[in-house]
Amino acid sequence: MENIPRIIDTVRLPVNIPIHAYLLDHHVEGQVVLPAVKAMQVIGETVKQFRPDTDISVMTRTRFDKFLHIHSGTVQINVFVNIDTYENGDIAVRLLTKNRVKKSSMIRIKEHASVYYPLDQSGFADQSPDPVSSLFSAFKGTCIEIFRDKIYSELVPFGPAFHSIQGNFFISEYGVIARIGTPEEYVNQSISEPLGSPFPLDAAYHGACVWGQRYARMVAFPVGFEKRTIWHRTRPGESYFCRILPVETHPDLLVFDLWIVDENGILFESNLGVCMKDVSAGRMKPPQWITADFSFSALKGVAE
Repeated sequence: MENIPRIIDTVRLPVNIPIHAYLLDHHVEGQVVLPAVKAMQVIGETVKQFRPDTDISVMTRTRFDKFLHIHSGTVQINVFVNIDTYENGDIAVRLLTKNRVKKSSMIRIKEHASVYYPLDQSGFADQSPDPVSSLFSAFKGTCIEIFRDKIYSELVPFGPAFHSIQGNFFISEYGVIARIGTPEEYVNQSISEPLGSPFPLDAAYHGACVWGQRYARMVAFPVGFEKRTIWHRTRPGESYFCRILPVETHPDLLVFDLWIVDENGILFESNLGVCMKDVSAGRMKPPQWITADFSFSALKGVAE
């Protein structure tokens, strides 16, 4: 127990999240929810304002505990960012909301996301093998293609602002290769963010969701990860490739490693130990065609 660092400072900061129109395209079971990638942006931006010397390019032990719902007509969400500083220099940050319980004076605090920033990043500098040279050759078995329109009409039914898979989506039981980026009509809205454009990583999560539907028969969304490292910030208007590798499959949990590279093969991000679960308590089901054992030509015909 003596090796656990002690918290030496805690601050809770009020933060207003403006709700831009594009965020309304991110919905689950008919309800608009704040994307996990946006929650990380809000946390990172707040930390940089409060502690400008903090390196937010390495995140560990990150969790997305509860959806932050965006109700119709909302122009901003009032949240709190709780920042704990440890004696070893590490920082733990939580994104919270406060709501009064109906017909009561009680205040309920909900934790929606949490991120840990280690001061000593030496253990995270080289956390992945080179995903570039073997981007396609690493695939084994039968690899099939699923068209972008099919993904966003039936598998990940978000609105146009989050159609961030750009095509060239190939999947096998060993993983996914996908071309990703920021939807063209929303490039100007993806302003300079402390972690880069949020759309490419969100697209990688979409790809992992598709893999889960085909091979685990589960509609799974990210609920956390072990490590995320940003070597270069992704940029609006640029295209990237992601490689998605399934690491563990359990009846109620899928774990993936993700890498994002640009068209020149430069590694921009890794996101390791991404945990994905069915957050609908079984209400969301994959369509039958994605779980069936289609050949490449048959599935391509379905997609068309």
